Amino acid sequence: MDYALLEDTLVLATRRVGIAVYDFDFELHFKCRHPPSFDEGTPCVLRIGAVEDYSRCYSGLLELGLHAVNSPAEYARASELEHWYPLLSDLTPRTRVFDALPGVEEIESEFAWPIFLKGSRQTNRHNAQLSVIRDREQYAWVAERYRRDPVLSWQRPAVREFVPLQPVAGGIAGKVPASMEFRSFWWQGECLGWGRYWYQAPAYTCGDIEVGLALAGEAARRLAVPFLVVDIAKTVEGRWIVIECNDAQESGYAAASPQAIWRALLERMCEPARLASRG
Repeated sequence: MDYALLEDTLVLATRRVGIAVYDFDFELHFKCRHPPSFDEGTPCVLRIGAVEDYSRCYSGLLELGLHAVNSPAEYARASELEHWYPLLSDLTPRTRVFDALPGVEEIESEFAWPIFLKGSRQTNRHNAQLSVIRDREQYAWVAERYRRDPVLSWQRPAVREFVPLQPVAGGIAGKVPASMEFRSFWWQGECLGWGRYWYQAPAYTCGDIEVGLALAGEAARRLAVPFLVVDIAKTVEGRWIVIECNDAQESGYAAASPQAIWRALLERMCEPARLASRG
C-alpha cells in the first residue's frame, strides 16, 4: 500500500485495482506528502478495493498510528446486508438472508416470483441470469451455479422482493437492466456528492432527485457509519427506495465526481478546527 497525507489532514492508504471508476490519482489534484511516520490517531481512509479481512487491516493501521475512519463494527454495518437491513427494512425491498441457499418451498412461503437473488455483500457483477429469478426452474439452474461461483459462493445468499425500477436507456447486455439509480457518498451524515449509478448508460436525470437524496440521508442517519455509500433508485410507481449500502472505502465512484467528493470531505474534516480557532 502507498500512504499519502492528503492536505495535511487525512491519510490515504491506496493500492491501484485497475478499475477506472475506483482508482483515482490524488497526487494530481491535492497536496500530498509521504512522511516516514504518522502521529498517533491520524485519520485514515482505505482505497485498496475489497478488503478481505477488515479487522486485521484495521489493527495493522493502528500499529502505524493510523485510525481508519470506519471501525470494524461500522464496516460490517455498512457492508453486510444482514447488518444494515434491520435498520432500513421500511426503506428497501423486503429481504431475508439465509445461511445457505433455501429450498424452493421456503422461498415460495415468503416471496412471490420473480425474486432478486444476491450475496449478502454483492451480486456477481450484476449478472442478470444469476440475479433476477423468475420461476422454480431458473432457481434450480442458478442454485447449482451459485455454489460454484467465485464471487457468490463465499457469501450468505439473500433473497429480496423484486421491485421493478424505472428503466433508462443503455446498459450492458447480460447485466441487470439499467434503471433510475444513483450512488451517494456520505461523511458523518452529510452528503459529499452523488451521481448516476449506471455510468455506462447515456446520461439520465430525475426531477425529484432531492427526494431520493433525503431518503439516502435518512439511511445514513440510521446507520451512523462515518464514511458511507447509499444507492437509491426510483420504482416504476415513482417511489424512492434504498437499493444497497456499502462502506465508501470499497465503493467505486460510478458517475459521481471523485475530486468533488474528496474536496468536500476534507472541508468537513477541517471545519471543526476552523470553528475552534474562531472561538
